[in-house]
Amino acid sequence: MHSIFLCGLGTLFFVGSHVTIRKILQSRFRDIFSDTSIYVISCRLVSALQGVLTSTVGIIIASSCKDILKDTHWLTLNYAFFVLPYFPYDLWAMYAYNIRVHDDLYKYLNLEDRIVLFIKLNKLMIAHHLVIPCVLMPLVLCLKNTKGDYFFGAMLTVELVIPFISAREILSQLNMKDTRMYVYTSLGMVVMFFACRISLFPYLFYRYAVYADIPLTQVPFHIPLKCTLSCLLILAPQVYWFGLMIRVLFRALTNKY
Repeated sequence: MHSIFLCGLGTLFFVGSHVTIRKILQSRFRDIFSDTSIYVISCRLVSALQGVLTSTVGIIIASSCKDILKDTHWLTLNYAFFVLPYFPYDLWAMYAYNIRVHDDLYKYLNLEDRIVLFIKLNKLMIAHHLVIPCVLMPLVLCLKNTKGDYFFGAMLTVELVIPFISAREILSQLNMKDTRMYVYTSLGMVVMFFACRISLFPYLFYRYAVYADIPLTQVPFHIPLKCTLSCLLILAPQVYWFGLMIRVLFRALTNKY
């Protein structure tokens, strides 16, 4: 019952935040922004809120675990259940976002064809949003045997990049792509993405190597197979997205200078 309550609370929080932000923007900026822009900005502000909240919880958990393998923290399970509804919420928000921003592609399609097209155009992102809550999170929470809260907390810090991604999209909606702020935000996004979603994995492997007093190259063979596979499942799309971000940043710098 406790886990169901936390999932329900998370659902109310994320959906309620979206509705509240959207209503505020509509009441104050309806004459300035289109309904599409208001919707996109609302989605991005909720994403940024989730990113700040999740990474803060991750930092609290990781910094509280002195023994990186054996120490536990009460926030680990509680926040996992609380944040779980964010993934289906974000899938819904992404779908609604896409049919508004790409109206020319979706407006003449029925609901079934819209969903099929959305899946076709966003396969990797949808897979990411399904694998984490449906596979990785249950695997980690059910099989970790009260160990590894430090690593769980550290993994939550991958969301530190989300506020930069959201800010960049909001600037785009405000027609500020040609400004220095947009370029600096894009640069910050790429730097944070590399720090939080790419270099985090070798850093965690290094921490475990020091803890277990083994060579770094032996870590993948020393930790449980489920941990190695989980890291690979999370890292693979991050490398792909990082490559896309580098190209976008290069294009932005080329256009600006």
